[in-house]
Amino acid sequence: MAFHSRVIALAALLAMAVPSASGAQSTGLEDMVGARAGQAEAELHRRGYRNVGGEKGDDRSYTYWWNEDRHQCVSISTMNGHYETVTQTPPPDCHRNASGNDRRSYEADRHGSQAHGYVAGDDLSRTCRNEASARFDRRPSEVTANAPIQQRSGYIVQGWYDPRDGSKGTKFFNCRFDEDGRFLSVN
Repeated sequence: MAFHSRVIALAALLAMAVPSASGAQSTGLEDMVGARAGQAEAELHRRGYRNVGGEKGDDRSYTYWWNEDRHQCVSISTMNGHYETVTQTPPPDCHRNASGNDRRSYEADRHGSQAHGYVAGDDLSRTCRNEASARFDRRPSEVTANAPIQQRSGYIVQGWYDPRDGSKGTKFFNCRFDEDGRFLSVN
């Protein structure tokens, strides 16, 4: 009888462990399920993933991450500040064609010209915040960067930070990017 109760207890423990691991569906990111979203983002970058966009749902948000080395697109759902699921999705969800090539390259090959494709706004804002923090000697958490504004010649991201010396007033800056999302300057 004691043997049966041990088997039942072991089965119950395994059943509780399986849903959290199955939320990642063999992406190699199983350990990220349940992680705090803000801290886990750096780990995704370390593992070679790049944020290529996202969207808000009713009760959670979804971000799409592309890993060039693995030719893998994953969708991460975040709820209450934690990664709830990590799911492998098709390359078009990460703005790649079905074989995993960047859509800009794919369109340029198809049409014989340089096509300008999708540039993830989160990437531009993050790059601007990091460049401005280096330029103005601030931590990235002390710098705020808005969503990018598309212009004829590329993108501009506006941002600001508060001075440390106690003086009044907020300091504003602009980051400029070319039409392919390459950083040009901050001033």
